[in-house]
Amino acid sequence: MNERNDVEYVGYQPGGLATLCALQSAYYAQAWGFGPVYESKVAGSIAEFLQRFTPEQDFVQLIRHQSAIKGGIVIDSRDGRRAQLHWFIVAEDLQGSGAGRKLIANAMAFVRKKGYPQVYLTTFQGLDAARYLYEDAGFQLTKSEKASTWGREVVEQQFDWYADGETR
Repeated sequence: MNERNDVEYVGYQPGGLATLCALQSAYYAQAWGFGPVYESKVAGSIAEFLQRFTPEQDFVQLIRHQSAIKGGIVIDSRDGRRAQLHWFIVAEDLQGSGAGRKLIANAMAFVRKKGYPQVYLTTFQGLDAARYLYEDAGFQLTKSEKASTWGREVVEQQFDWYADGETR
């Protein structure tokens, strides 16, 4: 892992979450065969989040490299208690640089600072590098089932993190 000095970690910027949607849509189309259903779900959930985004309660961090958004992560806390980790992605040219690890560490530092007792995320089986980062941050697999929420059948998974470290 070679941490890069030319990478900036910035907060919300207009167009930043749309760029995360584009990065995810392109990656999951190429690597996993996801199509318009996936992209529409991500775009719709980002649009809904932006309607209620509150910097005091929600965390948005983007990676900027050479003036371009190259990844990011969001902690979405609708009620100040159970938060969701969303839209975590790092562009291929920055993978392995430590950028993903830093994004998750920064997001979880925000969670701890705010005192959120629980964070969950949804993903699917096969994303081993991301799963390693989630588990390293204290998330535990709590649910796994075949489903086609994102437009094709995969084994969808839910991971949960609890402030007290306990599983439920």
